Amino acid sequence: MDAIKIIAENKIVEAQAEGAFDNLEGMGKPLHLEEIHPAGEDQFLANHILKSNRFLPVWLEDRKKLQEEISSFCEIIKNEPCAAIIYKTAIEQLNRRISGYNLRVPVDSLRLRPVAIPERTEH
Repeated sequence: MDAIKIIAENKIVEAQAEGAFDNLEGMGKPLHLEEIHPAGEDQFLANHILKSNRFLPVWLEDRKKLQEEISSFCEIIKNEPCAAIIYKTAIEQLNRRISGYNLRVPVDSLRLRPVAIPERTEH
């Protein structure tokens, strides 16, 4: 062990004995250790700073909004397939926004699938 590590360990032991670590915020709660973001260390640091200050990256805010809209349209299509024809233009606009989001998202695994518009079936 080098001298700096020994000095640091001694300082930590002294601080513990003096009660410097008593009553810290979050004491007794589990630590939420984050892994390095797959997009890289720089991206991780930027997102960590935003998260620490209760801000979300723009693409993540967009993701939340898009997921809500996707869920709404999927529910409409599931319950009433003919309604997809009525909402075709709105779904196409949503799919364009999804494409734009997919270009900005830092990791491919976070991309969203476009909403499929069922073909009109004649009876």
